[in-house]
Amino acid sequence: MSTTAASFPASAPTGEIVFKTKTIDFDGRRNILIQNENGPCALLALINYILLTVDHLSAPEIHDLVALVNSSNEIPLSGLLNYLQQIVTANQRTYGIPPEEVQTTLSFLPSLHEGLNINPQFDGTFSPSHELALFRDFNVPLVHGWLVDPSAPEYRGVIKYNSYETAQNVLVEAYDVEQKPNKDSVDLEIIDDSRQIKSFFARTATQLTDYGLHYLRENLQNNSIAVLFRNDHFATIIKKDNDIYALVTDVGFATKKSFVWESLLSINGANNSFFTGNFSPILEDSSNPFDDSNVDNDDLNSAEERDRALAIAMQEEEDNRVATNLQKRYEKNNNKAKKSPKEEKKQKKAKDGKKKKSCIIM
Repeated sequence: MSTTAASFPASAPTGEIVFKTKTIDFDGRRNILIQNENGPCALLALINYILLTVDHLSAPEIHDLVALVNSSNEIPLSGLLNYLQQIVTANQRTYGIPPEEVQTTLSFLPSLHEGLNINPQFDGTFSPSHELALFRDFNVPLVHGWLVDPSAPEYRGVIKYNSYETAQNVLVEAYDVEQKPNKDSVDLEIIDDSRQIKSFFARTATQLTDYGLHYLRENLQNNSIAVLFRNDHFATIIKKDNDIYALVTDVGFATKKSFVWESLLSINGANNSFFTGNFSPILEDSSNPFDDSNVDNDDLNSAEERDRALAIAMQEEEDNRVATNLQKRYEKNNNKAKKSPKEEKKQKKAKDGKKKKSCIIM
């Protein structure tokens, strides 16, 4: 623990963003943060990772953050950010993080509860970015499961461009190419690639694939905890006995303390189930003494309905976001001179030859 006792405000100032806490039984009783109006944001997942992995060897700054979360059922955002700043500053000294990288990470913290621009690549990696470095500075593994299966018919067209943002650019370019009265072989290849990308996006609107789930099970170590990026959302996950479980932070489960983990058995949530902190399945007649002796059919039915509604909402949100981005990119491209598709193709091949293979964030 820190040598200086931490003091916490009795309550958050009026109008301040707050996060409610939930007490769970996972390797002993501990508090976690649950979602507010911003949903499963990066701040929530990052702090919950810290809360679940803290031990006696953790730095004093981490123990101070844990003490803050344990001090009240409502934690002000300013308090959380204060301790995150202390943790990353301490990590700079401990791990020799470059000062400029730490400054960039500190600049991201105030908006961490709103979202981060993360660009997943369809081989299981991420495109390098300052946002990605933020997780590295906190020693938090960031993973995703939006991988294209090598046996899928769209594999060639998708993996060629690899990242989500690059694939979106191809869709914009293909739109322009399709307007040309005469098309050469490069034009036709771009159009064919765009069709494969569209097919892949349509089948994986929740940004998780069966191949990606298998990848996570194979590459995460047993009992390891990480943060899963999916559809611009972040979830704290754990691998247990070759299955992946996500920490339950939905506000609808705030009073159901035995609902700690949700299994990720399918990409649409249809086969997912809820588990206690020690990974015992929660059955219809569950009477877990820790909290929820009132788990009944209505609870489970409403949970299933929420799962289905969430999947639909996520798909609609993703479709709208893609459409908006495509329109913006198209308008931007029409307002400036562009190189021909042939020149773009030649430059891309040259860059691909020089590009080094990305490291998997694990």
